[in-house]
Amino acid sequence: MVDSKQLPEPENQAGAAFSGNDELIQRRRRDFFTSLALLLLAFAMLAKSLTFPMTDSYGGVTNAWYVSPALFPLSIAVTLGLVSLLLLRRAILDGGARRRESASKGRSKASFPASASCRVAVIMAFIGLYVYSFVPSVDFALASALFLFLFITPFYIEKVALIPLTLVGAVIACVLITLLSHRPTSQQYALDLVAIATLLTAATIAWWLLRHSPSECRKLRTVVLVSIAVPLVLVPIFRFFLLVPLPVEGLVIDTMQALVSHLTAQG
Repeated sequence: MVDSKQLPEPENQAGAAFSGNDELIQRRRRDFFTSLALLLLAFAMLAKSLTFPMTDSYGGVTNAWYVSPALFPLSIAVTLGLVSLLLLRRAILDGGARRRESASKGRSKASFPASASCRVAVIMAFIGLYVYSFVPSVDFALASALFLFLFITPFYIEKVALIPLTLVGAVIACVLITLLSHRPTSQQYALDLVAIATLLTAATIAWWLLRHSPSECRKLRTVVLVSIAVPLVLVPIFRFFLLVPLPVEGLVIDTMQALVSHLTAQG
């Protein structure tokens, strides 16, 4: 067998290019099936949200559409559907929907189903923890920030070690939140502090794992900024402009409420 180091430089470059393209197609194939699963979830959320009343009457007073309980899940379903379509489009354009070449067909069949199943299982686990553990117990802004960080990090940065890190972080936060929610505590924001501690710990460990790669550290900063900025923008819009009550209003939303009251008193 000829050692690749003994091959001419153009052949080495061609082999490296083929290997990189092969890896990209594998990722895009996973993206293809993941986007289909997320589209199904978005359609299910949309169908359920449309069963909620957009307007209703209480005591002779008709509520406007923008205070409907259907508005927030509808917005999430539509947003999830749009980003899933974008992911699906990218996967198709990069060849994720095509069959693999015969040279690598055997390896693809052996490795892809497990990878795709793991990817979908991780996504469903995060969504389940967010819906059934974080949202009913923790300040909605903090729950959303924690979910976004744990959800985006392993798929955007694509470092294998980050998947168990984010999963373990989510499970630990879920266990602590569940235990504390069933025990009396004098600390009003105890569950919110657990969410903050989990977010800070996961972000610190992720930075430690990526500290030798400047490009990955930049991606991590982007994830942190997006995870914090999105709830800080959307929560005031729904809570104070559209007047939609949120599931749990804790540390962050109470602080926003105090700030709004202060500004209103000053004005």
